[in-house]
Amino acid sequence: MARRDVTITRISPTSAFRVGLALSLVGLIAWMLAVCLLYIGLNQVGIWESLNSLVGGVGGGFEVTFGVVISASALIGVIFAVLLTLLAPLMAVIYNAIVDVFGGLRVDLDNR
Repeated sequence: MARRDVTITRISPTSAFRVGLALSLVGLIAWMLAVCLLYIGLNQVGIWESLNSLVGGVGGGFEVTFGVVISASALIGVIFAVLLTLLAPLMAVIYNAIVDVFGGLRVDLDNR
């Protein structure tokens, strides 16, 4: 079994952008799936009916529906996905600057 030390001395901002975009999209899908499952679970318990009667009793005409919850969650998810996608290349540039001063990230690889 050969073992070797590899040092990561540079990360391309373009590849960091692509990986960040892919991970953000996967995270967005997981987020939306979790929100859907949570809404269905809370609907089975009757939380939304209680909340809508409370809001209606106070005098508001607003109801929490599946469309409202999905729309708000999608907006929040898209904002976070865009932020994470834009931060990935920035973090790669910061990593490259730090590596120039202190050295790279050392990784031990085993061939099995």
